[in-house]
Amino acid sequence: MSNIPSKIKVGWKDVDIDIIKTSFIKETSDYWGQYNNRTNKIEIQEEAPDIDKANTLLHEVLHAILYHSSLNQPGGPLREDESEEQAVNSISNWLMGVFIDNPWFLDYLKDTLHGKKQSK
Repeated sequence: MSNIPSKIKVGWKDVDIDIIKTSFIKETSDYWGQYNNRTNKIEIQEEAPDIDKANTLLHEVLHAILYHSSLNQPGGPLREDESEEQAVNSISNWLMGVFIDNPWFLDYLKDTLHGKKQSK
C-alpha cells in the first residue's frame, strides 16, 4: 500500500495518523485501528493487510467526523457507542465496496473536486 501521510484534515482539525507496530487491541479482536479524540489521533496496526488498512483509515475518519460534528455527543443521534460503531462500520464497509466495484468513482470525485474537466 502506498504510504499513508502522517496527517489528514477532518473539518477544521488536522488529525494525526500513526502506523503502530504493536497491537493495541486484544488478540481476540478483529479491530485494526482506533480514533482517539483526546489525542486527536488515528492509529492503524502495521500488520494489517493493505485492504484492511484502507478500510480502517476510512472507518476511523468517519469516527473523527462524528466526534467533531457532535453526532456522538449526549443528545446526538449516535450517542450510544454501539450505535456509533454500527453506523460507522456499515458506512465504511459499504463505501469500500462502492470504491472497489467502481474504480472510476474515486478518480471522478478527485477530478471534479479539483476542477478538472471530465470527458464524456
